Amino acid sequence: MSSSTSFIFASPVYLAMRSSETTLTQNFTLAAWNVTLPNANLTGAPLVLGTAGAIDGESFDVTSTYASYPYNDFPSLALVDGNLRAFSRQGSWHTNASVPLLHGSLDWTTSSLYRSAASTVFTAESGTGNFSVLAFNGTANLWYLCPSDAPGLPQNSVYYNTTTIPSQSGASGSSPVQCYSVTLNIIPV
Repeated sequence: MSSSTSFIFASPVYLAMRSSETTLTQNFTLAAWNVTLPNANLTGAPLVLGTAGAIDGESFDVTSTYASYPYNDFPSLALVDGNLRAFSRQGSWHTNASVPLLHGSLDWTTSSLYRSAASTVFTAESGTGNFSVLAFNGTANLWYLCPSDAPGLPQNSVYYNTTTIPSQSGASGSSPVQCYSVTLNIIPV
């Protein structure tokens, strides 16, 4: 992992598209656009795949803000037939987004053993701002960014259809963590 990744924010590039697409011809990254508070830039908070564990033959990631997980091992994403894919710096594809469970995070699985598409329910929708937005089952307005109170490596991660997540602090009686609504902007690269 490299900690010297930097992001360049340029003028918006618009993707010409109908209202909903299951395949995009251009690779992209994602950014979380806060729909309730002012944003620091024109695109939203840059998102990366943050570590979430591993087992033999597979590793797991969660969609997190670059500010909370300052590594970008998968600098390019693609949408192919509804499958959300991540590509390594070398351009290889071994990583797919999983179907977000109700109140669950937007997770990814990497495996060189299993390369089939994990899900075909993602689409790019026409956004109300400068960018198209990522949707799950045709719905783009149920994404939430949830800060973590976990010890060690807390990551602010993207969740689907929830306003709170359980505390990860390990402290008895901890209050749930409050999340805020975002749209996931598709930023062409």
